Amino acid sequence: MKYISVALLFLVVAACSTKLSEEEYYKNAQENYTSKKFDLAVENFKGIVNNYPEGEHNAEAMFMLGFINANDIVDLDEAKKYYSLFIEKYPQHDLADDAQYELDNLGKDINDLPIFKDAVDSTVESPAI
Repeated sequence: MKYISVALLFLVVAACSTKLSEEEYYKNAQENYTSKKFDLAVENFKGIVNNYPEGEHNAEAMFMLGFINANDIVDLDEAKKYYSLFIEKYPQHDLADDAQYELDNLGKDINDLPIFKDAVDSTVESPAI
């Protein structure tokens, strides 16, 4: 009986510690995000960031960790952490400007964002003279 318990424990630990391929993490993360299972999407994007730091999807995963935390889960400390890491590691990436914009505007009301404020200002008619 003792050996069976040890064997079962070993199988449980081995199953929990199984590392997926980068593509499996990425596919799972995308599916979870699309299904609005944000906690699972975060787990899978973290799987890429933690297990494949030089992987093909690492930059996107790091950005998405910032994005999901900022916009879906609303954990601004985590969002700031991942956006900052992204900008530090990928300063020339196409999403670096987007990450900086998100970082600069964390926690702001959508109506206070410069991009929307300018759009509203330009649609207001000026009084007739």
